[in-house]
Amino acid sequence: MRDRRHTRRGQGGFSFIELVVVMGAMGVLLGLAVGYISNIGQATFIVQAKSMLSETAYRCLSASVGDRRAILTLRRAEDVDGDLVLRIGAAVARPVLTHQFETIDFASEARSPAVTGEVEVMKTGGRVGNCAKFGENASLEFAESSVFAMTEGIELDVWVRPTAGTRQMAIVEGGESYGVYLMQAGDSDAYDVKLNLKLRKVSEGGRTAPYDKPFETKGAPVVADGRWSRIQVAFDGVDASIRVNGLDAYTPDGKRREPGETLQGQFLVEQVHRIHVPSSGLLPVTISSTRVPYRGLMDSFRLMGVFRSEELERDLPGPLEVLYPRIPMRVVFRNGALDPDEHSSDQMIRLKDTRNPQDPPLRLTMGMFGTITSVFEKPGQSGPDARSRLLRESDGEDGADAEGTKDGKDGRDGK
Repeated sequence: MRDRRHTRRGQGGFSFIELVVVMGAMGVLLGLAVGYISNIGQATFIVQAKSMLSETAYRCLSASVGDRRAILTLRRAEDVDGDLVLRIGAAVARPVLTHQFETIDFASEARSPAVTGEVEVMKTGGRVGNCAKFGENASLEFAESSVFAMTEGIELDVWVRPTAGTRQMAIVEGGESYGVYLMQAGDSDAYDVKLNLKLRKVSEGGRTAPYDKPFETKGAPVVADGRWSRIQVAFDGVDASIRVNGLDAYTPDGKRREPGETLQGQFLVEQVHRIHVPSSGLLPVTISSTRVPYRGLMDSFRLMGVFRSEELERDLPGPLEVLYPRIPMRVVFRNGALDPDEHSSDQMIRLKDTRNPQDPPLRLTMGMFGTITSVFEKPGQSGPDARSRLLRESDGEDGADAEGTKDGKDGRDGK
């Protein structure tokens, strides 16, 4: 009987006080849930930015493997509605034409050239295997294509054995946008290397006409003495590099740029240029040229381009503030690490969500030796002296960038 009475009493329901307590608790929980849901989009802005920054950095890192170049950029831009946004982008280098001259017809990407003048394959005398011999009015012309219309940079690596006596010889021409030439020094059998580009300043946004810009060596490093010379030419959007047989042959403005020098500060970044290409986005490429033909032997030709693609540019979400560095920012990767010719130390990006100031800042660090880490800073790592504290960290988790703090000013700007 006692057990039955207890069961019936348990089935009688809740008391009024119990209902009030439960409803009050549910109201509190519902209020918290509404506040959370209303802020969930804002709270994830910095998380989304973390994912997008890391993905772009890793894309550049992997794309630079194999002595290639990839460039990460962070800048202000206008979206389709005309609002200012932070835009992260990647410009990636890739081979556009490779020719070993084992046969005339075979080149990379199954491209067959149109042959003009005297061009033949030499079975002997090549640097490695066969080579090509260019005679009177010789050229190999490849039909126009978007892969030849590089915008962010160009690289050429080729072995030559020129014949003396010609004043000017074209090694390669990409329409009117770029060309690499040998220029005879006086009446000697020695030649300077000239890179000629048609450029636009990035900061001008295409508002002014493009102009021709030559980069030329001094001292005539290529000698027509029957020996092979390796020519390596590159343009990275800021200045040129020309190497002959592994030695620097071009020095801009009489002095060599220090690593990272042209990438520090907004005024120097204004010097960044793009190679101008036709509105069609197509260019032909000729090895040698009927206008100024190359004379002599050629081997192991490799042309690479650095391209900017809208697919590789993305707008970071939400109202984010860049705490460090000053933008626009440009980070160059090569061989699966930061390019030591461009950077002397790790590169760092710090972002803050302005709508949620209580959230910790995001810190992305790109290390000199190919490490990429993105973390939310711990309490005490933000504030006016944050950069100094980060530089003193020695735990090795993600070493901070020391570049840009030499005069102490950038450290203050970095907040």
